[in-house]
Amino acid sequence: MAIRTLAAGLVAALATSCLAAPSTTTATAQTPVFSTSCNGKPYVYNELAGYGFVPGNAVDKYGDTISFGSSITIKDWTKKNGVYSGTLYGLPDRGWNTNGTNGFVSRVHKFGVTLTDTTGGSAEEPLAQNLKFTYQDTILFTDPSGAYTSGLDPDQSGGLQFDGFPILPAATYPGDAFGGAGAGGKRVSIDAEGLVVDKDGSFWVSDEYGPYVYRFSPTGKMTLAIAPPDAILPLRQGYVSFPSDNPPMYNPDQHPTPTNPTQGRQNNQGFEGLTISTDGKKLYTILQSAARQEGGSSSSTRYYTRLLQYALGGDSPTPVYEAEYVVPLPTFTNAAGQKRVAAQSELHYAGGTQFFFLPRDSNVGQTFADTQSMYRHVDVFDIAGATNVAGAKYDAFNASIASSAGVLNVDITPATVCPFLDMNVNAQLNRFGLHNGGEQDAGLLNEKWEGIALVPATSANCKTGPEYFMFVASDNDFITQDGRSFFSLRWW
Repeated sequence: MAIRTLAAGLVAALATSCLAAPSTTTATAQTPVFSTSCNGKPYVYNELAGYGFVPGNAVDKYGDTISFGSSITIKDWTKKNGVYSGTLYGLPDRGWNTNGTNGFVSRVHKFGVTLTDTTGGSAEEPLAQNLKFTYQDTILFTDPSGAYTSGLDPDQSGGLQFDGFPILPAATYPGDAFGGAGAGGKRVSIDAEGLVVDKDGSFWVSDEYGPYVYRFSPTGKMTLAIAPPDAILPLRQGYVSFPSDNPPMYNPDQHPTPTNPTQGRQNNQGFEGLTISTDGKKLYTILQSAARQEGGSSSSTRYYTRLLQYALGGDSPTPVYEAEYVVPLPTFTNAAGQKRVAAQSELHYAGGTQFFFLPRDSNVGQTFADTQSMYRHVDVFDIAGATNVAGAKYDAFNASIASSAGVLNVDITPATVCPFLDMNVNAQLNRFGLHNGGEQDAGLLNEKWEGIALVPATSANCKTGPEYFMFVASDNDFITQDGRSFFSLRWW
């Protein structure tokens, strides 16, 4: 596979790459930035092919500030008169929450995108933005009853119950859920992180709070919810407890007891990635990092995360949980010389038993004192030969695939991870006026890169196998000096 990367989002970049058949070697007309082979399947990163952005003060049709980099999907990709175009669906997370979580309604945005292929560029004479976004629509998400969801941190216990659904994480709130006057109420809580747009136009969304996977109709109504195996559900005081210790803006002292769960997904480390097989028959979701009982209590021990596989279609009207694999996360050394685990932020099917994922560091880049990232990658992993750990032994409450220090159980073979696309290569970024490290300016990369989409490219770069554009999107966390929330009724 040959890839040319593109950045998309509030700051964006693109790359191209070749994917070749497992038994062949990819030849290109240019010197690649990097190439690798994962269990015999070659991958080539050719170049950064472009970048684009949506202004930080852009608003959707409801008057709310746009953010969409938590996950992306591209549909209807075509090329005409030398210009590529398609439809990009972008997922924001739980909303602007610098001052606390609030009643932001979960949603998905729809954009028209165009890409004009270009070459050259340098730090002295950078190329102009060649990836353009045209806002088209926003679909708001509701629960099964039709009530809007929210980004509020869920209640310590309980939730909302609907026929045919597991208990859903939910928050009880006063007033308008933003600290103002109102009737109060209780809404399903969603921190959306992964997105798949199905062939019928419905949306699969993975979430951090549950962590759950939801399905929404093309108009945004929840039609299905998948709860994970018990070992992944967060427990406090012996019961399932969904909050992630993100107090609401109207009560900054509201914390769960204890702050962290004793087992299951760590706070803010839920189902960060979601993808579907090419034939639409398998759905996959992955935790951002290790569960609490498996090393997830520390950024230095959270090595082993879980990938879940569900069968779609067939005789069952609902997804069937059929496999689970352990994926080791890469490590890096931070600026202080400390070894850290790179939690992953996105998942994308790469064919067969292989996947792209996006492990990265954090708290570096735009708005941070430390501007230089040490690890922002799109890497590859392969589950061929990995142990299927699905079943009571590893899925029951308090069951573990690894020790609390992050040492993998000896009877488990993990997936194979292959380093691939380094997003921080300044020789490529500089061609478009972008950079990793250095000055706090418009060209400095954002901290959070969380979306991947793959679309065909047509060029002479790849001599064997297809070539693709890989879009990589940034989540800017709604950072702007000109923001709006709650259907334009309130300024930040």
